[in-house]
Amino acid sequence: MSTTKNRYPSWWAYYYLVRNAYFIFGIPCLLFYAFFGTLIVHDSALSQTMDFVFAYGCWALIIIPLLWLYLRTRAKKKKVQQVVQQIKESSPFAPTSDYEQLSFSKSCYFGIDIKNGTMLYVRIYPNNVMDVIGLDIHNFTRTVAEDGKLEIHTTYVSLPMIPLEISGISARTLANTMHTMAARGYEYKERFPQMIRYRVKEWEKVAGVPVAEVF
Repeated sequence: MSTTKNRYPSWWAYYYLVRNAYFIFGIPCLLFYAFFGTLIVHDSALSQTMDFVFAYGCWALIIIPLLWLYLRTRAKKKKVQQVVQQIKESSPFAPTSDYEQLSFSKSCYFGIDIKNGTMLYVRIYPNNVMDVIGLDIHNFTRTVAEDGKLEIHTTYVSLPMIPLEISGISARTLANTMHTMAARGYEYKERFPQMIRYRVKEWEKVAGVPVAEVF
């Protein structure tokens, strides 16, 4: 069942600040102390028990959070890929690899099927809620392409703009492709966006997370 659960938890802004501080300031400082602490530990003339605890404690504070972030992000990526594969196998959506984008850090997928005139956006957000949004030439209004970034403005009130980070292909190329598709026109036997919305329970079962309501 679709849900109105927020895509970001209430504490996300604080977590985001702490995480950025950890990457910018924490890791360099921890690396410095861990490196020199390890040198002291291996110098038997200088080392003490506290030096051992301090040095390897610093290494633990580097490795454990990074490993946790990696495993958590990899699990989200796998869920996104499972949903995308299920949609490919059961709907008119068959993009070539040239028109597919998969962001590991954002747990986000975007693909364009130029043959069928359909597009798909799938993303799992920090609040463990997922967007599964089908697009065609009728439900996007405009695009804004910049270096490595693409904004897709939609007809959905609940998600008026979809932000994407683009790699491997020009964001402007993707935007131009979408507008060329719209100018050409397509005859749809079944509207792809509606089909994606009607099968929300199926995507929730595949990913194991709720799908956000889009209207």
